[in-house]
Amino acid sequence: MRICALLAMALCASLLGAQSEWNPAKTRVFAVGVLSFQDQSLGTWPDEGRVDAEMIEQLKKRGVPEANIVFLTNAEATREAVEKKLNESLAASAADETFIFYYAGHGCRDFDDDKRPVSLVCYDSMPKQDNYWRLGDVVSAIEKGFKGGDVLITADCCHSGAFMEEVKALETSKRWGVLASVQPGSRSTGNWTFTQCLAEMYAGEALHDADADGKVTLKETAAYAKDEMAFSEEQLTCSFFRGMQEATAMAAAGEKKPERVGERCEAEDEGEWYKVKIIDAKDGKFFVDWVGWGKKWNRWLEADKLRPHKPEVIAGGTVVEVEWDGKWYKAKVMHAEKGLHLVHYEGFPDSDDEYVPRKRIRLPGEEKKEGKKKDGKKKGDKKD
Repeated sequence: MRICALLAMALCASLLGAQSEWNPAKTRVFAVGVLSFQDQSLGTWPDEGRVDAEMIEQLKKRGVPEANIVFLTNAEATREAVEKKLNESLAASAADETFIFYYAGHGCRDFDDDKRPVSLVCYDSMPKQDNYWRLGDVVSAIEKGFKGGDVLITADCCHSGAFMEEVKALETSKRWGVLASVQPGSRSTGNWTFTQCLAEMYAGEALHDADADGKVTLKETAAYAKDEMAFSEEQLTCSFFRGMQEATAMAAAGEKKPERVGERCEAEDEGEWYKVKIIDAKDGKFFVDWVGWGKKWNRWLEADKLRPHKPEVIAGGTVVEVEWDGKWYKAKVMHAEKGLHLVHYEGFPDSDDEYVPRKRIRLPGEEKKEGKKKDGKKKGDKKD
């Protein structure tokens, strides 16, 4: 009996640890990318260089049928249209399919509610019309309408991590995964960095393959995106899996990169140190991308021009002031992760807690910090 029990336990462990594999041919994709809006008070981004479009093309290359892909952009993505098209896509789904949802644009919170519910901003969303697309409505529609079992939610916008909270609250038999550009209480960058990580996942970028087993998994991309966004954009991503296997293989990994390629560090230039990412290596030299600057500044450097990146960290429990929308608020540092600090604002609900970089924090006695800029350099890969 003991032998049978041990065999049963071993079999269960094997099944739980088994790595599933994503099937693009049995996948349905619903994607929305809104870079311009009827509401003129909202920030806009140029269509040139859209990485969401590149991601959709990569999904097609991987074998997702074009008939299974809905991609709405800008004026196509009205509140009525996104809801209608989503319901149509869900109604056409099959029991053996995976559903991938993606949104890029603006995310907003309702500050009149202490729970701070989050909405996606559609092309025609207007404050007085209250026609924003609540995250809860998106998740509910997928839960009710999708006939398959696996759902992957991906989002690149402010407060996108709130999708995690909506999925946690569900009563569901489906298997869910969430990959979001930022934590629920935080704003997101205007750059395409997070969406680029998603596109690389579908393409099988070797740098995502942390264990070098030849496969890129959801868990590996979640970890890679967290490191990349913390370093390059100073924000903390959000990932959550409920039923969906973190070990799901999304792609075969591409050719392995030379040693140190992908390393995030600092480089010296005219006596100052800047964050860089090594993108090539040859004969003991390293080709670096200067984070935050245009690619025209990329160049080869000797190893002695590089050093590890060690961000300053403030201890948990420290009382500080934190900048938000140009004003400083009393807050407490709860803890730090990857150089970012989770802060709680005094007198505000926990739902306003967010991860912030050191430059937004002021210790007692410190003057307001101003970010340094170098004349003649301008970032070239922004959405804005």
